[in-house]
Amino acid sequence: MTKEIPQATFRLEHGFAVKPDLAVDAGPGNAILVGRVTGGDEVEAIYLGKQAETPYRNVWLDTRAAHVLYVMGKRRSGKSYTLGVIAEGLVAQGWTRQGSSSQGVLILDTMNVFLTMPFVAMDTYPENSAEMRDLRKWQIAQEELPIRLFRPAGTSVPVGVETREISLRPSDLGSDEWCGLFEVDPFADPLGHLITELHGKVAIDGYTDSRTGTPVAANWMFDIQDLLNAIDFDPDLQRYHRDTREALRRRLVSIRRLPVFSGQGLDVTDLLVPGQVSILLLRDLDQQLRATLVALIVRQIMHLRGVAEHEERIGAVHVARAAKLADSDPTAAAAERTLADQAAARAKRGLPRAWIIIDEAHNYVPAIGVTPSRKPLKKYVDEGRNLGLSIVVATQNPAGLDPSLQRNADVLLVHSLSRHDDIAAAEGMINTAAPTEVILDTRNKFEGAKSFESLVRNLPLGYALAATDRANRLFPVRIRPRITVHGGGEY
Repeated sequence: MTKEIPQATFRLEHGFAVKPDLAVDAGPGNAILVGRVTGGDEVEAIYLGKQAETPYRNVWLDTRAAHVLYVMGKRRSGKSYTLGVIAEGLVAQGWTRQGSSSQGVLILDTMNVFLTMPFVAMDTYPENSAEMRDLRKWQIAQEELPIRLFRPAGTSVPVGVETREISLRPSDLGSDEWCGLFEVDPFADPLGHLITELHGKVAIDGYTDSRTGTPVAANWMFDIQDLLNAIDFDPDLQRYHRDTREALRRRLVSIRRLPVFSGQGLDVTDLLVPGQVSILLLRDLDQQLRATLVALIVRQIMHLRGVAEHEERIGAVHVARAAKLADSDPTAAAAERTLADQAAARAKRGLPRAWIIIDEAHNYVPAIGVTPSRKPLKKYVDEGRNLGLSIVVATQNPAGLDPSLQRNADVLLVHSLSRHDDIAAAEGMINTAAPTEVILDTRNKFEGAKSFESLVRNLPLGYALAATDRANRLFPVRIRPRITVHGGGEY
């Protein structure tokens, strides 16, 4: 059902004149719809802002399909603000979200920029403040949004901020995560060889205790002490050099002291709830531990969403068969409805359709270096859309992203950039043509081979260039005001 969209007409702070004329999909209320994949009249979309050129149409982002969306921009360009706008829209109940589907949203907050997001503008700012004036001007209604903060065990937040604690079991980590956590190559480094074999013996195969000659059964719920025992008493592992075994032992002992490891394991069903934004505050973790936690989250999401998607697909078949048999064979139709209900119940054991929003993504999928989150995130980007999983990858350093990720975006929002390498990387990701001519504020003209670089360097705060293969060229967007309190003013 389409919600009534107010006609907010006003002059933007900055205006663009762009050639050629824009050809793009139409959205609700004669607006622009970015990222449309499927046809039909039904629209599922969130409100991003206004086209910053005549006729100043509203700009919407499709949410009916799954997407890979990149948001790029240097510090203080508005990148984190835009991430908040996307997250708000995905769970809003007002007109800024069109459609009725309810998806889970998880923000992986590298620098705790979104710590203030549970606080809404109407309860925080004076009525005459710039924030409230903007919301009234854009006719964006205030509402309480379902937003929850999570933090890893052992990290802290300011007094009065409500959070829920998460932790890891050692057994949550596979051999790839252990190697990544210790920054070793599982194929080229002897320490990586030892970790891989150790994990296999403790979690999968079992081993023989050299002290007693008795077998030690595999334990998929192992703890750190189980790993230490195997290092010391499995005769097969004694062939590794003593220095290699001691190096791993020291690392494991140090890991055992970290509060984030406990008997309470990770359950991503707490993090992805339909219609809720969950924010995981990661700033206080060491970078390798952050990447390990992200790897585990992404792996679990892919697995559990795969379970749900299979059941949803089969359930839809049973629903269709029940409808076809309703008149000719009521008994068979009832059986099909029962099968559909059973499939729906099994689907609930998995995860809903969801969005992951990753701030400072170059830390998790870097162009160079060993990090445990690289492989699962690449798999998520490559395969997640087939499962109804979307991702927003945000970075201030697009040149620092793994090159394989740079080729997968179907929607891009490019804020101001200044480094030549980052601008070149962003231009290489663009999936549509650059404008032939752009005039900013009637006085700055950009055209020719260097027009994209010049334009990106001069984008005002709060403005972005939108790119989608469904449009004939890039176009400028003024991002709408936030309903929630933005905590990234200095970032």
